[in-house]
Amino acid sequence: MAADDDFRTNTVHFLIDAYVARVRTEDNSQGDAVRKSMQSAVLKSIVPWKKSKLNKFADLLSSLLLRIKASTGEDGGSADVKKWLKKTKRTLERMESSSANMDESVATAFRVLLLYLTILTALGISDDSTSLQEVCSSARDLLDEASKAGEEEEQRARWAQLVVDLVLSMLSMQSLHVRAVATASFALLHDHLSDEALALVLDVFSSKKSGDEEEEEEEGERDIDEEMEGGTESEESDDASDAESEENCDPDEELRARLRAALGGAAADEDDSDADEVVPTDEQMFELDGAIAEAFRGRLRPDNKEKSRERTVNIHFQTRCLNLLNGYAKSGVAPLHHLVRIAEILVKASSSGALRSSHEALSVIADTLHIVSSTRKFGATSDVRSDIESLTSTVMEQVMLVSHVAMKNSLSALCAFLIRCHKKVCSELNVKKADKHWYMPLYMKTLNSYLDENSHVSPQLFVKLMEAFPEHCHDFIEYLTRRATDCAERNYKRLHILGLLVAAFRIVQVDTSAKDQLAPAMTTLSELSIKMLGEMADKQEPKFHLLVELCDLLLLIAKQCSNIGMECPIKGNSKLQQSLTTLRGIKACKKKPLKLKIATLIKSVQTSSGSASEKSPKREKRKSSGLNGDASPEKRVRKS
Repeated sequence: MAADDDFRTNTVHFLIDAYVARVRTEDNSQGDAVRKSMQSAVLKSIVPWKKSKLNKFADLLSSLLLRIKASTGEDGGSADVKKWLKKTKRTLERMESSSANMDESVATAFRVLLLYLTILTALGISDDSTSLQEVCSSARDLLDEASKAGEEEEQRARWAQLVVDLVLSMLSMQSLHVRAVATASFALLHDHLSDEALALVLDVFSSKKSGDEEEEEEEGERDIDEEMEGGTESEESDDASDAESEENCDPDEELRARLRAALGGAAADEDDSDADEVVPTDEQMFELDGAIAEAFRGRLRPDNKEKSRERTVNIHFQTRCLNLLNGYAKSGVAPLHHLVRIAEILVKASSSGALRSSHEALSVIADTLHIVSSTRKFGATSDVRSDIESLTSTVMEQVMLVSHVAMKNSLSALCAFLIRCHKKVCSELNVKKADKHWYMPLYMKTLNSYLDENSHVSPQLFVKLMEAFPEHCHDFIEYLTRRATDCAERNYKRLHILGLLVAAFRIVQVDTSAKDQLAPAMTTLSELSIKMLGEMADKQEPKFHLLVELCDLLLLIAKQCSNIGMECPIKGNSKLQQSLTTLRGIKACKKKPLKLKIATLIKSVQTSSGSASEKSPKREKRKSSGLNGDASPEKRVRKS
């Protein structure tokens, strides 16, 4: 391992020497292609190894900085490069000698980022030295305040904020290798990330720009309402306002030139009004409309391209910040209130106008929310019940509006996660006076919206809750059974109801004590299913998806009846067997999955109805033949 480190160090030193000798000299005659190629080689070589600690990478960067200083020499290199080398060296020396209130991992992360940014600036790879200047100034201020007593915690928090600020600055760079160094350094802060430091990352998703856009939309809607209300104003006031607007507006000469070119002969001076008017044909009018539209599009197109480019850059930067949050959530050291805060900001950001229309951004946010929802280990637990309840209500509202599939599934999992966190808080903090099922009214309200309205609610919302807390399966079974037996329910609504019932019967954990709870529902649903299957068989018009749900429901009811020791309602039901036999012969029911379900259900009915005495004669006949004579098969005599 040591040999590999030495070989790598020598290789990087060679690249640095070659780069300084051929690119950073004053009489540089190298082309852009050579310069970019060598910069890429240097950046690829200065990346932390996955299996090595970041301390070794910091030592490598220190040796590179000394190498750069030696390569430039006293006479070589610009004054700015020498200045930054001295500032970085002085800052690091003060950190080592002073009693700065810094954790070891935070100090290592700051050291790596400062050295790396100094190397980029010294080699000319980064032309902007503003970030380096701000970091050195902030570090100097923190080191000056390190001697104050009684502010250790505040000092540690400010150092963590400084490192996070530097990480975000490096994430905005285009180089993948620079961002890899920033991400690796952020991983060292997981144990020491304060509320203020986390807020710096989350502010990326709650920027003022998106808020300004929403305010502009609200103002636009307000203006439209005012125009609708003020439609009865006099024509004189309209003329006066038009005159004022013409005086205040600056003429757009470029647009006028385009319109003149588009109108052609129709844009003649008004002095020719005495001439005979020429009525254009329909084709000429269509061409004229197209030319005018193209003139206006030519005016708006550059602005749209610029806005689209800015939006793309912002989304890419937010995606990189989401990767930081993913690693933080996976670390298992994030406190509970941090995870709740991350989820709250991301849910709010997903509904903003800036990200709502971006499929890529919503997919990445959905992945982060899924990672947060799958977290089982927290660093610390605090009383955030009010935040959890408020966020759960917000998520329930958002579920009815989101059409993005991955986002809907993530929000469904997030609701179950928030409920689990609420129960964990009550358990660890010994909160006794609390409503254990405060979330069920929200779920039932959303369930009614799912069944009665054309909303975007996904059934996974309820399935995730039943998977996390199987005791609520009885609540859903009882409510959905009443809805399923309502004669006013239409078939497409019954399809949703039966789908949730199938999920509930598959998840529910039953024993003999649950017989009184499930027996009425299973009997009622069995009768309903047999009736619906009979109607399909009589009309010879089976509904494929509805038939699949009915078969699954009856099979699960038969299974749960055996688990609780209850007599199966489909046992010996000749009407059900006849209906299934009729449906099996219809062409639409001969598809393989449905065909297998029908065959399994028929077999289940026959097995339940058939008694052991009916099958015993054949078995006794086989046994008697084996007992009375030789049971071994006769050997065939080979004819020669």
